[in-house]
Amino acid sequence: MKCRICETECKMFLDLGRQPIANNFLTRDQFDSEVFYHLGVYFCPACMTVQHRDCPVCSDVFNSTYPFFTGTSQAMIKHFAELAEMIKEKYLPADGSIMELGSNDGTFLEHFKDRDHMGFDPSESVNRIARAKGLSIFSQGFEKFPVGDSGRWQGTTDVFVSANTFAHIPDRHGVLRNIKRMMSVKGVWINEEPYLRSIIDKLAYDQFYNEHVFYTSIVSMRNVLKMHDLEIIDFELLPTHGGSIRYFIGHKKAERNEKIEDAIEREGLNSFEVFDCFGKDVEQRAKRFRQQLVDLKQPIVGYGAAAKSTTVLNYCDIGPDIISKIYDTTPEKQGKFSPGKHIPVVAYSQFAKDDTQDVVLFVWNHGKEIYDKERNRPRNWILPVAQGGAI
Repeated sequence: MKCRICETECKMFLDLGRQPIANNFLTRDQFDSEVFYHLGVYFCPACMTVQHRDCPVCSDVFNSTYPFFTGTSQAMIKHFAELAEMIKEKYLPADGSIMELGSNDGTFLEHFKDRDHMGFDPSESVNRIARAKGLSIFSQGFEKFPVGDSGRWQGTTDVFVSANTFAHIPDRHGVLRNIKRMMSVKGVWINEEPYLRSIIDKLAYDQFYNEHVFYTSIVSMRNVLKMHDLEIIDFELLPTHGGSIRYFIGHKKAERNEKIEDAIEREGLNSFEVFDCFGKDVEQRAKRFRQQLVDLKQPIVGYGAAAKSTTVLNYCDIGPDIISKIYDTTPEKQGKFSPGKHIPVVAYSQFAKDDTQDVVLFVWNHGKEIYDKERNRPRNWILPVAQGGAI
């Protein structure tokens, strides 16, 4: 495939096979019309960006029934409250303006509802909740924001925020052109996403699914920003989503940023060999994981019907004959079936009643929160990724 960023020929390092849309939880009568695609993950040797080859149509993914709501996680509510406080203290003037790319249910942006703000999200399921909080929400992806409606924002936006959303957008150059055009001279774009180095270190192949088109290292983010006269000002590593990175990005300056250059050298993600080894390790890990479940020869259940569980179940060929059900707190998923493998999703309230001992923790990235919550109920927690993944 040709790189979406620089059109260089890319190399595949991970083939996760035939996959359904990760968050497309189904009713039984939808099985025959389910959408599938091929999930191959590629590395560009020129700009060093990691990306998918095939992506389902955006409207098939982020639609009126999209079932992911940020506000269902207490950890993420706290995370965004702390981020909002930091932005108010350091980056947003009292009369400044803020935009969020992928505002979801407004969990973050509601901290700024009395400020000049705007949110963007293509999913009406979450937009309805955000608007009910009194937020200004534009029902489209940021790369499609109409020029005619953005005049008052052009060159004056003080803060952009995107948390696990920039990676979703295939038209990366379109987004960057808009940010460059709309950001004030001293403005900052704060972007969070799963950190590629963490994915590699934890064999977290379940982070690869259709919603994430791109996966960035510091070096690949620097390379694409350079094409738009933007640069990484600073960054910090975060525990969220199993290991994330928060970039602070601004207009390009003349001086060299030694912290960024040193970090690029340390992360070591500028060669295909690193990713090729990762792909081979994932293949072996997936085989061991499936065999581990088969060898138990007793009831096994899943905890958390997250998008990442879809990748694991379909790549490892695990269906309801191995995992009988998945417990989840999201009402929109309950009573439905997992994408591709059609494992029943049931209400979390049933978890304690069933008292099954062997539990696959699909939401291992929320491991600490869940272990604290379930500490009075001894379980055999099984991780689909490498040990050490639950943090």
